[in-house]
Amino acid sequence: MSQCVSERLIRFRGLAMPVPLVTPSGLRATTIRWACSVLAMLCCQLALVATVSAEDTPWLLYRNDQDGFELRFPPNFVPGTYKRRFPSNLVRELRDPGRREPFEEAIVLVDRARAGLRDLSALPSGEITAVTIEVLSRPEAETRIALGRQVYGQEVVEVTIGSQRRHKFPGFPGPNGTGAFYYLVPLRNHTALEFTAYRKFLEPPLGDTGYDRIVEQIIGTLRLFPR
Repeated sequence: MSQCVSERLIRFRGLAMPVPLVTPSGLRATTIRWACSVLAMLCCQLALVATVSAEDTPWLLYRNDQDGFELRFPPNFVPGTYKRRFPSNLVRELRDPGRREPFEEAIVLVDRARAGLRDLSALPSGEITAVTIEVLSRPEAETRIALGRQVYGQEVVEVTIGSQRRHKFPGFPGPNGTGAFYYLVPLRNHTALEFTAYRKFLEPPLGDTGYDRIVEQIIGTLRLFPR
């Protein structure tokens, strides 16, 4: 896998400030009015720059050459991986029959502000609000769909996001899975791309994440490479 990150610098334009010509008797009042005027102009300029920054900053690129796809994610997120939760001998036992540790190869997207000083190569699963993206094999994808339909029934639906059909679940296909947004996106060779995102923030400030909108926007950027 390879990852390409695009970044863009924002430059503050020069701000023209009128300098008043006053007599000594009116200096104090005029200076106050002038300072208020400059402050108002500066606030407007900063608001404009913030708006331009939010709207014009390009999304970052994640490219997976092995599985033949690329997608983009918001610039306020940083990619990482989860810390291994199982001892090495158990991981080897899982790999022998072709299985693997949960989220072993997942891309973990975390808001920069919430990531703080955490080690992005060893993020604690279940302790930080994140969007996870992982490629599933055909048996894994089929198991997820079957289990999802067993748990949620007809609430598992196919929706169109971008140019392809996707499976949208009411939650993760498992016990207590309703705390997450969950999507399966078909790839080639019957594999699938799994998207899981928390519904609630795990750390302050608490509240709804709205990450379903973020995930659907990311899915909309998905591009499969030519065969």
